[in-house]
Amino acid sequence: MLTERDLIMRLIRQLAEVLAAVLQLRRGGKREEALVRIDQVTGRLTGMDAGALCLFGGPALAGVQPELRLPLARLLRARAHLLRASGDIAGFHQALRAARELVRSTPRSERRAGPDV
Repeated sequence: MLTERDLIMRLIRQLAEVLAAVLQLRRGGKREEALVRIDQVTGRLTGMDAGALCLFGGPALAGVQPELRLPLARLLRARAHLLRASGDIAGFHQALRAARELVRSTPRSERRAGPDV
């Protein structure tokens, strides 16, 4: 029987796999496909795509489980860089702000292996 911790660890591994795929797509110049992948995973985790998550910020981000905040922040940071590369500066700032908010809402003791947002 799977425990809650097992499920969270599985989600974190899946997030890491998606992040690796997104970075590979980004390197290959497939920005739109990478953004779609990010939207898909944030939709599964939070019920809203990454754009909505970044737009609504605080209230939407508060519902993210603490264990998923750092991996999700890393994914939103990747989204920010994809948006900047495509010329969407407002979207870049929204995504980066959301990623930073997720990191700040994570206890320091859990940040040590987290992203450099």
